[in-house]
Amino acid sequence: GLAGASNAFAAMPDRAAAGASLLASDPHLGLSAPGPMYLARLELEAGGVIGATIPGIPSILIGRNENVAWGLTTSYLDDQDIYIERLDPEDPSRYETPDGMQPFRTRDSVIQIDGAAPRTVQLRWTRHGPVIPAPHFGAAQITPSGHVASLAWTGFETDDRTIEAAFGIMRAGSVDEVLEMTDLYHAPSNNIIVADAESVALRAMGRAPLRLPEHDSQGRMPAAGWVAKNDWQGYADLDENPLSKDPEGGIVVNTNNRLTEAEFPNHWSFDWGDSHRILRAERLLNTREFHTFDSFVEVQNDTVSQAARVLLPLIAKNLWYQGEPAAQDTVERQRQIALEAMANWNGEMSQHSFEPLVYTAWVRQLQRRLVIDELGPLAERFSRPDPLFLERVFRDVDGASAWCDIRQSDTVETCEEMARLSLDAALLELAETYGNRVDSWRWGAAHVALHKHEVLGDVPLLGWLVNIRQETPGGDTTLMRGQIRARGDAPYTNVHASVFRSVVDFADPESSVFVLSTGQSGHVLSRHYDDLALLWRRGEDISMALDPTVARGGAVGVTRLVPQGAARGAN
Repeated sequence: GLAGASNAFAAMPDRAAAGASLLASDPHLGLSAPGPMYLARLELEAGGVIGATIPGIPSILIGRNENVAWGLTTSYLDDQDIYIERLDPEDPSRYETPDGMQPFRTRDSVIQIDGAAPRTVQLRWTRHGPVIPAPHFGAAQITPSGHVASLAWTGFETDDRTIEAAFGIMRAGSVDEVLEMTDLYHAPSNNIIVADAESVALRAMGRAPLRLPEHDSQGRMPAAGWVAKNDWQGYADLDENPLSKDPEGGIVVNTNNRLTEAEFPNHWSFDWGDSHRILRAERLLNTREFHTFDSFVEVQNDTVSQAARVLLPLIAKNLWYQGEPAAQDTVERQRQIALEAMANWNGEMSQHSFEPLVYTAWVRQLQRRLVIDELGPLAERFSRPDPLFLERVFRDVDGASAWCDIRQSDTVETCEEMARLSLDAALLELAETYGNRVDSWRWGAAHVALHKHEVLGDVPLLGWLVNIRQETPGGDTTLMRGQIRARGDAPYTNVHASVFRSVVDFADPESSVFVLSTGQSGHVLSRHYDDLALLWRRGEDISMALDPTVARGGAVGVTRLVPQGAARGAN
């Protein structure tokens, strides 16, 4: 599905070379092979549409028609709440509400099992939503005896017209028509970045639940379902959804960054997917007076970590060029080599360099060292480095440098000590895996994207033949996203990246380009199974033309999907 790594930019004609341009990318957690999104071209009564979709969804999610191009990013709308429902102690088929006990709505579901007898399970619903069976999704860990957990989500509403909105967007002839269609969009919430030849816009799509100011948990934690003040109060007016259309600067951009500064209960979310990538995007987009097709490609493929540029001067400022001369193959010597190299590093997360590997391992070890004494076993849940947290600690924002002191020890540890010890720990970790020569390490050797076959990927030996592995650039905070796993035996594996990328220029729409992370075919014996993987890794692309003669150029055949009713001559 659509996840938080996506980014999209659009520029108006006065900021682009001629016509408005749009850049879009979509990620998928897990990097399955073939890409969970595939390129599709449809013939509609209003003309053709081409772009990316997910198998099973009958619409183009990211793409273009003859007049409009659009991309999606995750909006991070807080549109789900968990409720703890209290059961009636005398009749567990009922649960407590502000108006007294009420029966569950139930339905039996028969699960057919190959080679075994069918299994019948009872599904239950509360006024908030479906009951989460305690053995699943960790519900048992938060549910006291005599209670159950239920889920409220905007996507459970029966008047959801999201798929109608998706169809309308494909047929839209202008930015305004796309924005009109977004009023029908319900869930899951996404941002749409859209451009035509004259205009650009960004709008958060989806219905935002209204909560009372006195809500017990503000939706951040499970709340008592029998307490009236915790209930949703309907939905916010769609006109309040964040919107930017034809801004003065001529550019709209989103990298899963904060959309609004509004506070609870008028907020959009407490959590956002990015705070540093947007800074890099703004720099690249705003330092040019005009943009071209090539400049948009450059932005899309940028692998400079703004977080590294911010953090390194903070965590290493008292370590640069320090220490006594040290012999080869000692920790002190490795530290000096690493620090000297990173003092001249520009934050480029290239797969051919060792600096990105040292930096990523360093901040990962640093965060663990800062939080382990406070959080204990829970520290494993925060294994992914948080650049904002580390920046606050080393800038001592509101006394945050206290995290550097180990509370259980008699001495007062400093942030400089924590930085040095964490660097040594990172170098030791990497040396055990990649050898003692720091300058022989490579980010790409650790930052491998595994495109795993959904069915055969885990089969011994066969997995080596069907899974696609490739070294990749980028990192957690680069525009060309390459988020690391951050835990386990291979913590630097690339597990979250944009599997589909495209650039559209309305000065010459047929010059539009795209690339997938694997190939167009899902058949492992097809030559198109992985023929785009190398282009994807290099930041290259291929034509994304709507003209049938161009699109079919060099085609080996045509596949037609005909509905069963149509095949029989039915209307």
